[in-house]
Amino acid sequence: MTKQIMGIVNATPDSFYDGDPQNNLDKLLAKCNQHIADGADILDIGGESTRPGATPVSAEEELVRTLELIKQARSRWPNITLSQDTFKIPVALEGLKAGINMVNDISGTPDPEMFKLVKDFGAQIVITHSRGTPQTMQEMTQYDDLLQEIKDFLSAKITQARQCGLTNEQIIIDPGFGFAKTREQNYHLLAHADFFTNMGVRLLIGLSHKKFLSQPAEKPPKRKTQTLCAHFAALRAGADILRVHDVKETKKVINFFLELEANS
Repeated sequence: MTKQIMGIVNATPDSFYDGDPQNNLDKLLAKCNQHIADGADILDIGGESTRPGATPVSAEEELVRTLELIKQARSRWPNITLSQDTFKIPVALEGLKAGINMVNDISGTPDPEMFKLVKDFGAQIVITHSRGTPQTMQEMTQYDDLLQEIKDFLSAKITQARQCGLTNEQIIIDPGFGFAKTREQNYHLLAHADFFTNMGVRLLIGLSHKKFLSQPAEKPPKRKTQTLCAHFAALRAGADILRVHDVKETKKVINFFLELEANS
């Protein structure tokens, strides 16, 4: 079975894990290079933090942060899959023109025009379950049936994407850990992530260093142990793609998992 690693590249000053006002093109390209050397199959380049409470930025600012990086990455690593973490159509358009293969849309409500744009470029799209915006999502955590409501949402979006001409191979779903979900709901979702493996498309799981994995008083860099454990749980549930900060360590988890499965 094929398991892929999506390495996170935050071209932002305010991301919860590695946002840095001093981020510049050389540093970001070095991060891309390290991710690839460590075993990443996909680079996910983002120019706007989408953590709960994050300040929104304009499409113009997002492009200032990411477009040259995308162009340079495509030139240096022509065979790597490049993903763009954006929900803005003008940003996705410029990224696709520059060589992006995948749009990672965390908005929860991809515009049909986004599906059509992805189709026109023969790219792929990640559809994420979420509610509201980064400013409001944590006020929107009421569910009658968490798993079924997420599945119904993603199923409707898959249908919409297919109606816009996308194939199952072009569609990836993400149940949206940390987006409009409480700590308890995130753990319940992880315990039952296999609920989303029979939908005919690939499953992406993004857990890396998220707040709900914290023990008391821990900051993001200290969540690595729980993150790697959570990655193993996601693999056991059937995840196809893991979106991560720690590529090298995650590669070891995947190798261990595959050997365990081969000898089960």
